[in-house]
Amino acid sequence: MFRGEGSWDMLQLNRLTTLLVGLVILFGAATTTGDTIGLGITVTPGKFEASIPLGTTYNVPVTVANTTPSSIHILASLSDFSLSQSGNYVFEKIGTSHYSLLRWASIRPREFDIPPGTAQQVQLTIAMPSDQTLSGEYAGVVFFQTRPERRQGGVAFSARVAAKFYITVPNTVKIDGAITKMTSAKAPGRQVYRVLFKNAGNAHEYLRGQVTVQKAGTVVYQVPMPDNMLVERGGERLIELTGKSLQPGTYQAIATIDYGGKTETGGEINFEVH
Repeated sequence: MFRGEGSWDMLQLNRLTTLLVGLVILFGAATTTGDTIGLGITVTPGKFEASIPLGTTYNVPVTVANTTPSSIHILASLSDFSLSQSGNYVFEKIGTSHYSLLRWASIRPREFDIPPGTAQQVQLTIAMPSDQTLSGEYAGVVFFQTRPERRQGGVAFSARVAAKFYITVPNTVKIDGAITKMTSAKAPGRQVYRVLFKNAGNAHEYLRGQVTVQKAGTVVYQVPMPDNMLVERGGERLIELTGKSLQPGTYQAIATIDYGGKTETGGEINFEVH
């Protein structure tokens, strides 16, 4: 249980844009694919999870389909990834992450053409090392990107669809987590609550929970958190919630989070409203 007082500013992430190339990045899935917004490329599976013993090799078939009336050229690439505290994806070169899976992987074919209305199956080969110090979960992303295509207005458009891969070492997964910091701050017409969760386990976790606001032991209101907030291994998630404005006085905010472990984690702070 975390208890404390204070406040801090959220890190604001700016979206980078480019004038020459429009790049769309989606995570494919069996039911929701890149084609749903007219990209013309679908990837199945969009997410793959398995447990593989150390010292063994596993082949994962991935199907890339072209739903456009024209032939498309695809280039596959491997990447590490992480999530920022605000839940935005950060992609990095293979081996950057301590929990990089695809440093042990290869894909073939890496580059290919797909005629209209057809599909190409590629094979991702994962060769787990025999290192007995490895434990928990390792992850990576495979991108399938189309060749830039010139469109109206002179903008080159390239679609990029990703598939995520999670591999665990058998019998070593630990699910754990804790609230490490909480704040409450008054804002025009509302009260803002921030909760920082730390993934203390060795696999990705999904969060759900709520913040309960009390005054003198009586519940004033509850603010639910969004469901299924993802926190990767070793990561943190900063959850910002907005509640109704409060009258001057002393209050208590109690946060509870279900992260998929045997018990929930909680935190509480006392704060003043002037």
